[in-house]
Amino acid sequence: MRIAVFCGSSTRSHERYSEPAHTLGDEIARRGHTLIYGGGRTGLMGVVADAALARGGRVRGVILREFIEQDAHHLGLEELYSVDDMRARKAGLDERADGFIALPGGLGTLEELTEILSFRKLQLHHRQLVLLNTAGFYEALLAQLQRAIEDGFDKPSVRDYLSVSDDPVRAVELCESRTEC
Repeated sequence: MRIAVFCGSSTRSHERYSEPAHTLGDEIARRGHTLIYGGGRTGLMGVVADAALARGGRVRGVILREFIEQDAHHLGLEELYSVDDMRARKAGLDERADGFIALPGGLGTLEELTEILSFRKLQLHHRQLVLLNTAGFYEALLAQLQRAIEDGFDKPSVRDYLSVSDDPVRAVELCESRTEC
């Protein structure tokens, strides 16, 4: 299985997010899956990739050409696809993935995961997205989704488009069990 992981690359994020990211990368590799991610070497991106690589896993990145020119890319990947813009990057992650897990991150992570959710709503795919809700990071997003349902903007069925766990091992299990491609 190819699991795309969305996550932050910031070096300023709180260290409480690093251990779950490490466990996630390790678990993806331990189970024989391929990690697909944004191709960076810093922040949670670097942590998850390094953990998968340390376990002997397959890791593939999709990264902006500009980030390679800035030397922000991971140097130890099996494959690194360079693209010209964020739309191509998101498409590259999407087309290579059988399932998705979102770790905490900033606007880029939020954009990636909401695009996957909206594409699911439009029935452009049937893959599952798992939110790794470390330290309650995604509680506000879940509340916003509930508000959209309550105010009639979305149907209650949108809840079925994602799973939530605060345990990285369980997140991989949910990704495996809920992927329908």
